[in-house]
Amino acid sequence: MPKRPCAIAFTPDHARIICGDKFGDVYALPLLCNDSRKEVLSHVESDDTAQERDTIKNPFVPSATLRTVHTQRNQEALRHQQNPKNQKISKHAVDFERELLFGHVSLLTDLICLSIPRKPFVNTQDRTYIISADRDEHIRVSRGMPQAHIIEGYCLGHTQFVSRLCIPGWDPQLLISGGGDDYLLVWDWLSNRVLHKIDLRKLTIDYLEQQCSSRSVQERESDVAITEVQRNGPIAVSGIFALEVKSSSGDFRRQIAVVCEGVPAIFFFDSCKDGNLLHVSTIPTDAALIALAVSSDHSRIAYAIVVSQETLSHPDLAVEDGSPKGTTIGILEYDALKGSWERNEGLVNTVNSAARSVPALMDGIKGGQAGSESFLNSLETLRKRGRDEYDLV
Repeated sequence: MPKRPCAIAFTPDHARIICGDKFGDVYALPLLCNDSRKEVLSHVESDDTAQERDTIKNPFVPSATLRTVHTQRNQEALRHQQNPKNQKISKHAVDFERELLFGHVSLLTDLICLSIPRKPFVNTQDRTYIISADRDEHIRVSRGMPQAHIIEGYCLGHTQFVSRLCIPGWDPQLLISGGGDDYLLVWDWLSNRVLHKIDLRKLTIDYLEQQCSSRSVQERESDVAITEVQRNGPIAVSGIFALEVKSSSGDFRRQIAVVCEGVPAIFFFDSCKDGNLLHVSTIPTDAALIALAVSSDHSRIAYAIVVSQETLSHPDLAVEDGSPKGTTIGILEYDALKGSWERNEGLVNTVNSAARSVPALMDGIKGGQAGSESFLNSLETLRKRGRDEYDLV
């Protein structure tokens, strides 16, 4: 891709990939390569390759010399141009088909492509939409291909960056968004209206205080400072997942799972008929999460935690003989009889034992540095105001 991809989605017919990059541009790519198109592009690439060889054989030589340039700054610039290592080589054309659909004026963070049926009395195909979010607090609702340049509307209500979007399968007209704000927003995105606002800061503070009070006195003293920083610091939503789990009565329970960056927990909400979210449980994890995946039947959740020097210094996660005592991968299963999510210890031990047998993974665990956690938790870099300048309103 021309720039680093930040978000990816499939079209409803699974024929194309919708990809957004860090410059805010959204492209459409074919899922399967077209051989004839690739053959045409190969000829273009060969011409560019020849031009690239000519550039290498005949590098750029500036006409100016040190005798004609007198100021110190211009002389430094001339030396930089004369250095062969600084010669720019032209990039060759991409060897696959891509179509520019539209663009944001800011870094794109997430996108969703979906189709919904039109009114029953209209005998036409379903209408496709592309919903995209960016760093500038915008959620844009665009038409699908081939009219992606047409903007249906904007969902405006966030005051910080929007990092995650989620549309539950049981109600495609609902949109749940979260980012750098202290709350989640539930939208009727077709009419660009906010339906509900869910406070995340209170849930986070209550959870951290509960975890701190359950520890011993010595551990509590070391946790107080961390809790104070997390309590007064900003919140960044790193994941929103829609779940439909089967209860003991045979009915489906509709839930939303939310993960916040740097918070060692998963928050579960029940989805009501009016779209509101009611908090039902908070599942603690050994450390902050960096990834979460849901099984196809929504009965299991697998998550990975941050493994860094700070994490390994925790008494429950210390490294002994090259193997961490704690887990780097956790698995939750929904217990239909209890109506709650439970940790599957047997499967967790099996998965982590297999992970410990991978030498490259173990080298990364034993050699974890203090900066690795900030590298993995990168959502805070989207905030226009830094952590130190954040004011709790």
